[in-house]
Amino acid sequence: MLIILWMHLGDLVSAWLYGDGAWPGVGVLRYLRDGLVVVLAGCCLLSTRLPSRLLLPLVAYCAVALCYLLANRANMSTSILVGSYGTLMIPVLFFLLGFYCVRQPEQLRGCVSLLVLLGIASTLFGIWEQQNTTFWTETIGYPRYMRDIKGMALGANWETGLPWNFYGGVDLERRAAGLLAAPLAQGMFLAVVAVAAIAWSQRRTGYFSLLLSCLLFVGVWMSGTRGAMLAGSLALIGYLASGSSLFRYRAIRWLIAAIVCCAIAMVSYSVVQMSINFLDGSTIGHWKALQKNLLDLPNVLLLGAGIGAQGAQTAQQQQTLIGGGEGAIFSIAFQLGLPAALLFLWFYLNISLALWNRYRQQAEPILLAMFWLTLGLATTLISSEHLLTVSGTGAFWLLCGATLRSTSPTRYHTEPIIDEQHSESSPH
Repeated sequence: MLIILWMHLGDLVSAWLYGDGAWPGVGVLRYLRDGLVVVLAGCCLLSTRLPSRLLLPLVAYCAVALCYLLANRANMSTSILVGSYGTLMIPVLFFLLGFYCVRQPEQLRGCVSLLVLLGIASTLFGIWEQQNTTFWTETIGYPRYMRDIKGMALGANWETGLPWNFYGGVDLERRAAGLLAAPLAQGMFLAVVAVAAIAWSQRRTGYFSLLLSCLLFVGVWMSGTRGAMLAGSLALIGYLASGSSLFRYRAIRWLIAAIVCCAIAMVSYSVVQMSINFLDGSTIGHWKALQKNLLDLPNVLLLGAGIGAQGAQTAQQQQTLIGGGEGAIFSIAFQLGLPAALLFLWFYLNISLALWNRYRQQAEPILLAMFWLTLGLATTLISSEHLLTVSGTGAFWLLCGATLRSTSPTRYHTEPIIDEQHSESSPH
């Protein structure tokens, strides 16, 4: 729970502690968080029995990335090399973190409860700060924090100094950044929480969970994150159509899912029209990036160009990039080669299949919710690097590991297995 809070409040609290230059050492907090995640993920690998179909692709992917880290084929500086390697390891580390720390259903419910509360608070705060940009520019001096501590050399608005992703649309309107202090992360985080919230609360107050999910989806739309809109909408519709805990009869489930689909289509009409007609710079940038990725991909099919050849770390250092710089799967392929990208997809697919198979055995709503989220978020693999971010999808990866661990019949205990039959017959 400490790491969950650290993940989603870290930038806001750090910017406040930085105090426009009052505490230059605030950047150490991020290294402490990352170090704690690495240690706990290592403990998971060393002491926990992972299913082999998850362990094999995970270890293979990590081994390839480690070899590329040591080889440094792209001849990058240490900071870019380590930063880019850490970005590629985010899905693995947070999956292992959730698998190691969350061992019981009660712990899982506690984590989901905390995420839902954070989602509600972030949505409400986003409504306020969207209309009060001076909070970022004057109250906590966020532009200077981004420049001095996070190293944002490019991508700042020339008037406010805020990152360009704080603005969107044809008229460059302010997007809601929420407690995560980043609209893109806010949108994806709320999309994950909105779907998990229905599974978390429906057995107690089913219709209340729908209203709660609607509130969180309002936050997604206010963030202007189209990838999160698509991913969250697909996951929500799929969950409503296939889950039996909220509505018993299949016809009612399909009717509710159809109504939600129509509602989403209505509120998304202007966004879809803007994207189809290439009326905003973001859509044009994504389209050009996809074309460049597909054009350059044959050059790195087997070996890749090395860690740091693509990604946010390299872009901020104004280094030469290969590819278009968008899409998590392209980022992996251009740095580690297509085989490593296929290993990652193998790991991702096995997580999805494990969630579905476990749901068929136990019919736990959170299993179905996470399964549909894996399908929904898969749509971002070629369009953005959301799946390689901490604040945006760290909660998703953590919940995947936590859900599989806490719903397992054996719980994958780290303690030695006791022969119950032998112990009962023993006089001792």
